[in-house]
Amino acid sequence: MRRRSSSVFLIGAIAVGVGSSACAKSSAQPPAPAVSPGNASPAAKDKAPPGVDISKLDDFGRKVFFRIGNNEASICGEGQSLLASANAAKGGCARSVNALRYVARLVDQGYTDSEVDEAIAKRYRPIAPKKIDVSDAPMKGNPNGRVTLIEFADYECPHCKRFQPVLRQVLDEFPNDVKLYFKHYPLPQHSNARLAAEGAVAAQKQGKFWQYQDKLWEHQDDLSPAEIEKVAKETGLDLAKFRKDLASDAVKAKVSKDHDEGAAIGLQATPTLYIDGREYTDSRDADSLRDWIKDELAK
Repeated sequence: MRRRSSSVFLIGAIAVGVGSSACAKSSAQPPAPAVSPGNASPAAKDKAPPGVDISKLDDFGRKVFFRIGNNEASICGEGQSLLASANAAKGGCARSVNALRYVARLVDQGYTDSEVDEAIAKRYRPIAPKKIDVSDAPMKGNPNGRVTLIEFADYECPHCKRFQPVLRQVLDEFPNDVKLYFKHYPLPQHSNARLAAEGAVAAQKQGKFWQYQDKLWEHQDDLSPAEIEKVAKETGLDLAKFRKDLASDAVKAKVSKDHDEGAAIGLQATPTLYIDGREYTDSRDADSLRDWIKDELAK
């Protein structure tokens, strides 16, 4: 169980892992390199670097923060601890500073040492990025953006719907740096999710995927066949073409292809977001996602 923090600090969705903030489908990380205690000066061991606010932490929280900061290896890989590399007088590691902000936030939320270690590993430690085919996926944002987001979602998943304003916000905040691709992942327990996905693919064929998708989220509580066609009409689609495409093998195959690809890379729930091939495992709120994007841009 997590300890109770001395302050209440809610960030929106539940952080790290699938938990209750995802629609679940009914890896372990390698440990960070060992850090020698001798690599950090006494001053660095108990000093938060500039830009890392630990004022919300009580005495116990500060002990946890400094214990993790001194035991976790630098993100920049110089054989130092997070704290030592962040506090270095010359050539300090900016990504270690970002990681320590993340540690402070998780400790304030009551995460244990092992939970924070796992979160740091998932976010910062080297991994083999997932290779996801986006050649025929709808995209919005800057096609030349440095950061690539890929979302797998289900139209009947309420958590997916709640995530959409967050994605729109970060696209607005990073108009030159971010692009977002969408992949269909209808879950078997959602009886109309596959038909809704097929309707979105049919709309994509008429160049109105995102407009159609916005309407789908609005109508999430009723995605019956009649409602799917109503959404097509509201979107201004050619209904004869829409009906023909919706019934086609090509549209059904596209949804199956996306779903199979998600299953092959181990998807267990929706929404699942990848940032430059790394699974996003933090809270699904704008502040957390913004921090991850800034980390990618800082590389």
